Amino acid sequence: MSARLMAIGRLGLRSRAYRRHVYQKIAALTLGAAFVSPAGQRLRQAVVRFGTPARHPDVRTAVVAHVYYLDLLPEILACWATLPDGAPLHLTVPNERIEQARHLLGGISGAILHPCENRGRDIAPFIALLNAGAFDPYDAVLKLHTKRSPHLRDGEVRRKLLFTMLAGGRNATLRLLAAFEEPGTGLIGWKASYRAAPSYWMANEARVRTIVRQMGMSDDAVRLGFFEGSMFWFRPAALARLRHLQLRPEDFEPEERQLDATLHHAIERCFTISAWADGFSVRGLDGRILK
Repeated sequence: MSARLMAIGRLGLRSRAYRRHVYQKIAALTLGAAFVSPAGQRLRQAVVRFGTPARHPDVRTAVVAHVYYLDLLPEILACWATLPDGAPLHLTVPNERIEQARHLLGGISGAILHPCENRGRDIAPFIALLNAGAFDPYDAVLKLHTKRSPHLRDGEVRRKLLFTMLAGGRNATLRLLAAFEEPGTGLIGWKASYRAAPSYWMANEARVRTIVRQMGMSDDAVRLGFFEGSMFWFRPAALARLRHLQLRPEDFEPEERQLDATLHHAIERCFTISAWADGFSVRGLDGRILK
């Protein structure tokens, strides 16, 4: 049993959060697996062919992805292909794998490699690019990573579901990007991966409160509501508070296959707090505001 499920389970079988977690596990292993299967993909593509093409919104966009598992790079490239032509792809790759990644890309135009230390999972390399201003030219950026979660039975399905929901087709991506024409839109993610129940603090609440104070806010600004897995669309300006921290890679713990209670787990819960602090909204894929 995962540490997260054990923590939720302490609330009891009648806990609403526990029941929702179990239902989502079952759905991911059944309906979710069918949805992301080759047959499900062919069905979705057939439906799209009969749909009305979406308009191209006036939004500058890009993808940033952390690639630890290089065999999953094709899945990242497939997501990138749903963005408007000319959108760049920023790839953070551990130093020891950068040459292999360069070979696999084969000089693909628009893909930019950023070597990094294998520390802080996808979060530390992302923060490094944020601090360096790599995302400043864009209105909307899709954040992905090659999440494998070997400790979870449904890890593969969950990743594929997230990729499919966030960037499963050109029309869907264009419609989603239209929401960023509204300047108040800060983050957009899949509602099924959004966690707001208190049990999802896990062992991170105290550290999040410390980070919030470092961002110049009071404890009143602390709210739980985050996209589990740290994959979502974001407006770079909405993460200004996190950028203000100027975190360095060495601030993150060395990689020891931790499942909780690290700086990167705390930062995962701070993306939305940063957005809310400056008046940006956090939305689901349907455009509805998440609280």
